[in-house]
Amino acid sequence: MRAFNRLMLWTVLIGLTLIAALNGYVSYKKTQEPGKAYRVEINRILDELRSGIRPEDIVLDQNRYTYVNGLSWIGKGEGAKAVQQFFAGTDLAGTYEIMVKPVYEEQELVGYLRFSYRISGPDYSIPLVLNLFLLAALGAVMVLLFYIRKEILRPFHILQELPYELSRGQVNIGMKEHRSRFFGRFIWGLDLLRQTLDAQKQTNLRLEKDRQTLVASLSHELKTPVATIRLYASALEGSLYDSEVKRHTAARLIGQQAEQLEQLIGGMITASVSSLQNIEVVPGEFYISGLIRTVIHNHKGRLELLKTELKVGEYQDKLLLGDEERLLEVLNNLIENAIKYGDGKSISITFREEDYRQLIVIENSGAPLLLSELPHIFTSFWRGSNADGKPGNGLGLFICKQLLQKMGGDIFTEPLERGMRFVLVLRY
Repeated sequence: MRAFNRLMLWTVLIGLTLIAALNGYVSYKKTQEPGKAYRVEINRILDELRSGIRPEDIVLDQNRYTYVNGLSWIGKGEGAKAVQQFFAGTDLAGTYEIMVKPVYEEQELVGYLRFSYRISGPDYSIPLVLNLFLLAALGAVMVLLFYIRKEILRPFHILQELPYELSRGQVNIGMKEHRSRFFGRFIWGLDLLRQTLDAQKQTNLRLEKDRQTLVASLSHELKTPVATIRLYASALEGSLYDSEVKRHTAARLIGQQAEQLEQLIGGMITASVSSLQNIEVVPGEFYISGLIRTVIHNHKGRLELLKTELKVGEYQDKLLLGDEERLLEVLNNLIENAIKYGDGKSISITFREEDYRQLIVIENSGAPLLLSELPHIFTSFWRGSNADGKPGNGLGLFICKQLLQKMGGDIFTEPLERGMRFVLVLRY
């Protein structure tokens, strides 16, 4: 902001300096080159004399002569006093400039012509108009700079610290509303981002607290069945039971405690994915073309680098029902899986209709999953035999199915001879 203020000050100083220099130059030219138009008219009159017109016969036509307004003649035979007065111009009324020219006939002096004229003063209208124009231009530049300072730089100066504060986790400081036509929506979006981050922070703190409480509670509950199982196992190992009935009873109690452990572990898994099951979708309408255009834009560059061919089939641009952002998340997830678990040769997206539903089919080349693994592919935290050595947590396809079912759709999978096929069912 200070640098811009200095720019405004220098703009004013340079503008005024240029205007002053221009005025000085114009004034100098005026003083160095006074008006000499009257000389042209005098020479024109002298040319008439040379053409044979007598001096006393010359008549000043005001339509032809603008500056010369008087003409007098005196012969050489006049008295010295009359000649002196003639040259002095004492007989002229008003303030006029005079010029006396001798007149010759056949190289003999016959008299004198006296021209009276008025030198016009300097014309200040043009410099005045020029100055007004330059001052108006300088004013317009200053108004523009003030507008930029107020509407662009000042709002930006106010919000320039916000991203840094957000990166440090300072999300509890709100922002004032601003009606800037340039940054109003941007400021509103940043404040909405701050509120979202604040809500996410609170949610993370709550989830962390719940996680710690859950871990502490389950750890306490797990101790009892584990201790019981260890006790009965030690007794069986040490042959402490002298009858077959007691040994069967101990084995049954171990099984019961193991079942209780399994229930506790299942509760832990259920609690860990409960937040995923609460994912919200926003019902809406969108066209297939916009969805596919975004998918291609998101993955085209990466697939080109991987030299993986992306094939997109023909489709009728229908209006689909659902949450476009969530469906885009599903498609991105499926393409990421195709890249991760396929052989990298090709990925295709095709379209068809079935039972008044729009189907989007995504296929990738590569080794298919085993038939025995297909029933578990949409289960949370499950990973197939082809996932060895590859990053992941087994939640991607689980989330895809959750999202599609919340939008009134579904997802299915089937192995191909060389690859996998995922079928998305959507409403329209």
